[in-house]
Amino acid sequence: MTQSELQNSMTARSIVDGNDLAALDLLQGLEGAFTLSVLDASPDCIKLLDMDGSLSFMNHNGLCAMEIDDFADVDGQPWPSLWPSKSRALLTDALAAATSGKAASFEAYCPTAKGAPRWWHVSVSPVRNGAGDVVRILASSRDISDRVMHEQMVEADNERLQRELEQKRVLLAEIDHRVKNSFTLISGVLRMQMRGLAADDAAHSALADAATRISTLARVHEQLHFNAETRVVPFAPYLASLVADLGQSLGQVDQVQIGAVENMEMPAERAIAIGLIAAEFLGNALKHGDGGVRVSLVKRDDGMMRLQVSDVGPGLPEGFALSDVKGLGMRMAQVYAAQVHGTLDCGNSDDGADFWLDFPL
Repeated sequence: MTQSELQNSMTARSIVDGNDLAALDLLQGLEGAFTLSVLDASPDCIKLLDMDGSLSFMNHNGLCAMEIDDFADVDGQPWPSLWPSKSRALLTDALAAATSGKAASFEAYCPTAKGAPRWWHVSVSPVRNGAGDVVRILASSRDISDRVMHEQMVEADNERLQRELEQKRVLLAEIDHRVKNSFTLISGVLRMQMRGLAADDAAHSALADAATRISTLARVHEQLHFNAETRVVPFAPYLASLVADLGQSLGQVDQVQIGAVENMEMPAERAIAIGLIAAEFLGNALKHGDGGVRVSLVKRDDGMMRLQVSDVGPGLPEGFALSDVKGLGMRMAQVYAAQVHGTLDCGNSDDGADFWLDFPL
């Protein structure tokens, strides 16, 4: 191989690969048999265009890729005419860039001459003569059909999954709504049963506790109905609604106040547990206190959250400890506290008794 042939070979391969645009400036005598043979060996579809965009050469592998039986069938035709009309603007812009001495590239769909679907990555570059003038245009098209079809399959799968997920979200929201309505109905039936019992009756107390816990669950599901996409509960409005419901059910709605409440969201499971603990504290405070009850949720200096229920009254007896309480409600509160990795405690203030839950964010 002569030095000239070697240089032409390296130059032609640089053009084919599309990585060395400076090689375009070095190409001399592109019509030479050796250089054309190198282009002909490229696996890509290599085309040589006249300045008006008409085809003057296409390599053998390009003819095969485009399923063109004879180059004479397309010789002299405008290159854009081989493409679908919606893609021709891309070709026109690329040809204009190459004519002005700039390289361009794009990806587009173009079926073969026999109608087989194909997607191509196309590079269009100017070819200069020894004086530096653009005299031809070189276009290299690489078949990217496998990649594009894979991407389309992935996109179709994603769209299908999104549709299925949306259907499940709608179904879950409907389930939450129906469950909430069922809870509300059950709670109402329990409260109707309470009306026929004396306030100091053990059955009255048991029914009140059951109705309170069901109301707590109903509140969570109501929040989930409006937040079905994220499955989280904005805790401030949830706690306010829950406290209002409990005060209403116990006939002491005017005795309950909401203090400072941290603006935060939490998963439904945590909201249920903390809500049931708040309901237990609030129910006890309304039963045993003499006046108003205050509910708050604040962030402590150590980063822990504190849910606190404070009442106005005689306070707790000396030596009182939550661990000594054997009632079902407080035992359940201990279980819920463990679920949120929290701790329960109580004490006396100047006005009455305080019960609180400390838990991490």
